[in-house]
Amino acid sequence: MKLRLGRRAGESGQAAWELLLVLPIFVGIILVSVDFALWMYHYVSVANAVREGARYGAVRCAFEGSCSADTIKQRVLERSGGILSNPDEVYVAWANRVGVSNNAGERGDSIVVWVVHPYSFLFLINPFDPQPLTMQVFSCAEMMLEQSYTTPVQPSNVSCSQ
Repeated sequence: MKLRLGRRAGESGQAAWELLLVLPIFVGIILVSVDFALWMYHYVSVANAVREGARYGAVRCAFEGSCSADTIKQRVLERSGGILSNPDEVYVAWANRVGVSNNAGERGDSIVVWVVHPYSFLFLINPFDPQPLTMQVFSCAEMMLEQSYTTPVQPSNVSCSQ
């Protein structure tokens, strides 16, 4: 008995055609995965920076007497690992949770820091719009003040749970 290892007629190049059909799908899946991984990196970096800014405002600022929103914004920008560069994306507010006076900045009041940062995807595109797709990276942190500020701050009704 003799085995034939040859190909049937008309099957030459079939594997190349199958690879050509499947390769763009695999490359697309890999590029989308890289894009979402970068978005998650932005999200985690921004979340850590926001927590650090809120912690700075809740703990450190009391020992310095008072903090301005600009000081806390700068702290968030420094701790973002280069992700954030625009201070207009960072918001800082104090909430009067204790209710002893009309001002915030007393022990037990809250400081709320949040960021709304647009992330532009690298590989996800809208075929009908030349602009890259963007997704908002949002993070919020609220912490209670450990000590009272020596200079009261203007309260506002903000919370991360809103």
